[in-house]
Amino acid sequence: MIETEIRAKVGDLRKIADKIISLGGEFVSKEQQIDKVFGRPEDLDENHQIIDGHFSSRIRQKSGKISLDFKEIKRGQSGIDISAPINSIETGVKLLTALGFEEAFSVSKARETYKLKDFEICLDDVEKLGSFIEIEWVGNGENYDSALQECKSLLEEIDPSAVLENKKYGDLMQELINSQK
Repeated sequence: MIETEIRAKVGDLRKIADKIISLGGEFVSKEQQIDKVFGRPEDLDENHQIIDGHFSSRIRQKSGKISLDFKEIKRGQSGIDISAPINSIETGVKLLTALGFEEAFSVSKARETYKLKDFEICLDDVEKLGSFIEIEWVGNGENYDSALQECKSLLEEIDPSAVLENKKYGDLMQELINSQK
């Protein structure tokens, strides 16, 4: 199975949600996510962003559950993504600190998820960064380029004025932090 996603900066999330429903989409869930993002100093570039091929970690709180995630950062392509449930934030912080990770920042977002055909669509209101749509193609039998084009075509249908954003929320948050120094 190929998982391919795109992200775009958007305006009014209500109008976009209405458009998704009008296209036959179904509302799946609404949740608040809070991520504590960590990195190791040796994995950071001069702008404090994770170097491609290196790992970041996060502790995510959502729907009353807590997970510890390790993500291989590969901008523009898929990387290793490992997630495991943990009992407390404190446990996760202790483990990451012992492994040499340092807390960088937190990202808080309200997320609504929709299903439309072979797509999962997330509407995110990200604190300090604004409104975004993520479209993930989760079908079978397509290659990466075809799946990517399917995502872009759906985005154009949902919101022609959306602006593609190739950066991850972590990169955008780090840029914001850097601009305030």
